Amino acid sequence: MNEIRLLVEGKDRGKTKYRDKCQIFYLIVKSCIGKYQTKNKLSYYSSYRRLNQYLADLIRLDLLTFDEKQQRFLATPKGNDFVRKYDNIIDFVPSFKRDYEI
Repeated sequence: MNEIRLLVEGKDRGKTKYRDKCQIFYLIVKSCIGKYQTKNKLSYYSSYRRLNQYLADLIRLDLLTFDEKQQRFLATPKGNDFVRKYDNIIDFVPSFKRDYEI
């Protein structure tokens, strides 16, 4: 119980993981494969300000598309390929595996 309160209060900073930009790109695109995602659901991966920058970059790189009618994001074929290749890298280096689990 005490441990839970510490996490909620933010005092246990050792539990926080650092994720680099490439890893966040991977996690966002992976969550958009085969299903549309709203910005609200993608906000789990980053702050709102940074998420807007990341989404703009992913669209510019043609890894995601944005459906203006539904206001949702979907991975492109290039995005699917990016995730597949990134998965191969993660599998090749086992120490990465725990850092890239969703």
